[in-house]
Amino acid sequence: MSSKPFDWLFEDGNPMDWRTVAITMLAVALPPVIAVLIYGRMGAVAFIAALPAYLAAKDAGVLNSSVVTLVMGMAGLLALGDPDMALIVAPCLGIITGICGKSGMARPCLRALITWTVFTSPILPADEKPMLFAIFILAMIWSLLVAAWFDQTRTSGDEDRESDEYALIFGSLFAFGLAASVFVGGRFFGEHGFWFPLTFVVLCIPPHGRLFKRTVKRTVGTILGTAVAIGFAWISEDTWLLITLGAVSLALSFRTLPWNYTVFTACLTVSVLEVLALVSDISTLAFERLYTMAAAAVMTFALGALGVLGLWLLKPDALKVLQQDDDAATDADQQDDDAATDGEQQDDDDGDTADQPS
Repeated sequence: MSSKPFDWLFEDGNPMDWRTVAITMLAVALPPVIAVLIYGRMGAVAFIAALPAYLAAKDAGVLNSSVVTLVMGMAGLLALGDPDMALIVAPCLGIITGICGKSGMARPCLRALITWTVFTSPILPADEKPMLFAIFILAMIWSLLVAAWFDQTRTSGDEDRESDEYALIFGSLFAFGLAASVFVGGRFFGEHGFWFPLTFVVLCIPPHGRLFKRTVKRTVGTILGTAVAIGFAWISEDTWLLITLGAVSLALSFRTLPWNYTVFTACLTVSVLEVLALVSDISTLAFERLYTMAAAAVMTFALGALGVLGLWLLKPDALKVLQQDDDAATDADQQDDDAATDGEQQDDDDGDTADQPS
C-alpha cells in the first residue's frame, strides 16, 4: 500500500510528452499571438476559438469539434454586449450539453463552453462582431487542421453515454448553474466576472465521479497559481516578462494536465493572469480570481449534492456506476503503485543476487 501523503493530488496518466505539448501550443497559442499583433486586444478571440476546437477534436474528432465550436461561437456573439441575452442563452446551452451527453458528447460541449463564458464579459468589443467572428472561424480552422495534420484527433478516449435520467438531472442542474453563474459573475464580480461561470464549467467536465475531489484540487491550484503570479508581478511588470511567463506557464499546464490536475490549474492560472495583466492591474485580477473560484466551488458542491440526491431518487444504479468509476480509478492508482514497488523490490533482489559470489 502506498504511504505517500499527497497521492490524492495525482491523476491516472503520465505527463504529456513534449512533442504533443509543442503541437498543442502550435494549435492553440500561435493564432492568438498573430491575431493580437494584427488586431490588438480584439485578437484574443482567436484563443477563445482555438483552445476549445483543438480540445474537442481530441475528444470527438474534427467534424464534431467544428460543429460544437461554431455553435458556441454563434452563441457567444448573441451574448456579447447583452447581459440579458446571455442569461437566455446560458440555460439553453446547458440543456444542449445535457442532451449531447446521451450520445457521449458532453465533454466536447463543455470544452467549448469554457471559453464561451468570456463572451459574457465586456473584455471583447461588442461593436466588432463581424470581425470577431471572422477571426474566430480562422483560428478554429487552423487548430483543427493542426489536430488533423499531426493525428491528434480522438486521442482522449471515448466518453460514456449517459442514461435518460442522468442526462435529465445533469442537463437541468448544469443549465441552472450556468445561468446562475453568468448572472452572479456579471452583476457582482466586475469586468472579469466570466471567471465564475468559466470555473463552474471546468469543474463539470466528465468524469463526474471525481467532481468533489477535482473541485478541491482546482481550489488548491488556483491559490498556488495566484500566489506565483503576484510574486512575479512584484519583481517586474515588464511586458515581455509577462508574455514569456504566460507562454511558459501555458506549455507547462498542458504538460502536467494528464498527470497532476492541481499543478495544471496552478500553471493555467499563472498563464491567464499574466496575459490579462497586460490590460488590467494584476492585484485586482488575482483577488477577483480567488473569490470567483471560491464562489464557483461552493455552488458546484451544492449542485453536485443535489445531483447525487436526484440520482439516488430516480436512478440509483447510475449513482452506483459513478461511485464504481471513482473506486476503479483509485484501485488502478493503487495497482500502479504496487507494481512500481514490486518492480523496485525485484530490481533490488536482482542486484543483491548479482553481488553474491558464484
